[in-house]
Amino acid sequence: MRVSLLILCCIISVIAASAQNVFSQVTDSNTGLPIPFVNIGIVGKNIGTVSDQEGNFQLSLTSALDTDTLRFSMVSYISKEFNLSELRKSEFPKSIQLIEKVIQLREVTITAHGAPPIQLGIKKKYCYPIPLYKGASSKISFPQKGYRHEIGTRFSNSKTIYLDSIQLNLAECTLERLEFRLNVYSIENETFKNILGKPIYISLTKEEALNSPIINLMKHLIEIESDFLITIENYKKIRDNVITIFANFKSKGKMYPTYYRHSSQSDWVNFKAKKFKEIGLSFLAFAH
Repeated sequence: MRVSLLILCCIISVIAASAQNVFSQVTDSNTGLPIPFVNIGIVGKNIGTVSDQEGNFQLSLTSALDTDTLRFSMVSYISKEFNLSELRKSEFPKSIQLIEKVIQLREVTITAHGAPPIQLGIKKKYCYPIPLYKGASSKISFPQKGYRHEIGTRFSNSKTIYLDSIQLNLAECTLERLEFRLNVYSIENETFKNILGKPIYISLTKEEALNSPIINLMKHLIEIESDFLITIENYKKIRDNVITIFANFKSKGKMYPTYYRHSSQSDWVNFKAKKFKEIGLSFLAFAH
């Protein structure tokens, strides 16, 4: 009995010694001001967090992660990466400084006749219950374990388009006010790159959220020349299952598949239901 307790104590001591709880703050390298809601995590793994309103964050790092990379990323800032084995050899920095990107604005030419508008995505009317299997539902809860951080719709595209707006078709909302970050990623060779110049924060009342809101994006001048992904991000760590999104389990899931990621730096995953049926979210993109 004493031997077993001794072994247990040794194991606990080893685990405690190999774990490092770090507390730090993300700041602007030029102004020194905190940067809120920065995505922080282990590249390619479901381990990560988001800095709070004051740029502060907490993260638990173990020696098992020593071969991995810790990344800090934020729209309008240059991403910063650390090799964890090198980082753990010394005291964790009290401040992580990010350098703001210098964005070169494109010249915009206004013509009398613009390109005709186009609509991409799945309409709400195609998203009512479809009994593929027992217990199937045409609604996806978000956030929840497995895809709690970010979820959205992938759109195919082979020409130059300008994103005008996005429509969200939500089925349920348990919050009086819903807040999330909207992201747009270009996809080339299965590499996802956020193409926004500035973060887009959305705040909706429950009534607005349930009335298929259209979010105008024209002022952001979003030009897309490849496949792209539009997501909503749980940047404030809202509790699980606060909203449900209308989904489609038929062929349109193949046309507009749903992608998610569990933490802020983990890999993107194509969300599929039982029997490997693809699911498409009821998000609509309007462009010209």
